Amino acid sequence: MPNKLKDIFSDVMSNLDGKIYFEDNEAHNQFLEALQIVWDEGRAVEVKGVIAVETVAKYGDMVYPFFEQDEVVTNFEVAPSQEIVPFKIETEYGEKTISFKRYHTTNETIFETDDNEVVYIKINPSKNTFTFRVQPQLARTIKDIVENSNTAITLLNNLTKVDNIKESSDEYAKINDVKKTLLAFELFYSRLHLLEQELGLSFEPAKINDSENDQMKIEELHLLLVENLIIRLNAKLTATESTGITIHAGYRQPEVGSKLDITFLSAIEYIVYGQKISIHTANLLSNAIVKQFEENEDGGIKILYDDTDSQPMYISYRGFKTIDEAEQEMKTIMEHREKYTDALTFNEHMKEVSKRF
Repeated sequence: MPNKLKDIFSDVMSNLDGKIYFEDNEAHNQFLEALQIVWDEGRAVEVKGVIAVETVAKYGDMVYPFFEQDEVVTNFEVAPSQEIVPFKIETEYGEKTISFKRYHTTNETIFETDDNEVVYIKINPSKNTFTFRVQPQLARTIKDIVENSNTAITLLNNLTKVDNIKESSDEYAKINDVKKTLLAFELFYSRLHLLEQELGLSFEPAKINDSENDQMKIEELHLLLVENLIIRLNAKLTATESTGITIHAGYRQPEVGSKLDITFLSAIEYIVYGQKISIHTANLLSNAIVKQFEENEDGGIKILYDDTDSQPMYISYRGFKTIDEAEQEMKTIMEHREKYTDALTFNEHMKEVSKRF
């Protein structure tokens, strides 16, 4: 008589075996075709017409039910067998681990991260391809986006030896394009994170959109508040009858045709990525030409001004978090007037930013 206890407690490894029941031959054939697709392409394929699944565990001579499905099968997929491969790399933010799913097709081995990673990566060593997709809205914080993009760049640097590739080759150009795209992505979110710290607020990644207008607002705020730069307004100013400044008794009246520099305060409100941000600006209006004078009821003199075609009026401004800071700057603008008159426009500033990578 066989020793059943010996079979139960033996060191023999267990095996899983199972059966799939189809509603007809067509469903069975579709299943076989799906298996071939999985093997050829390495992707999951849904199969229709599966009505039941049975799985048993075998321990030596003993067979036990492992899984018996009691309900009707509504969704059935076949997918490649995967194993998790951790890849550790040293980044600017310390050691990071990327968890890859490794699976095989007929002729290839694929390494792929989960679809819900902030930076999704797929590597095919046999074809020497590196595919990525940035998904900032899936991050918990802006800092996570920065670190994940930096990790992807470091990984690409480790996997590719650009020094051994001819700069004239297509491969070199493709690697460079990927790096530039990832680096631009990282730098933008680095600037956004610095802006968070400067303003003491947090942007929610889920509210981040692809709006070019919102991105420009973030870049402008970063230039003003983080880099403390002066921006020249890139717009033509038009003088109207309401345009002017008023001087009162005791102030020297300029001559018609003379050039004026006018300082003033203003405020700008930005609504970006779900946050309302207000800043105060100290402004310098340059190239204003005195046009005429008008006397006010209170005895003041209103100076109307215009410009010339050869030297149009323009405004340069600095941004501040508080009105006190803006007022203090306005008092001293004329002491460093050249910084305002020589200021770059927003687009010119961004060209300088792009040269950094």
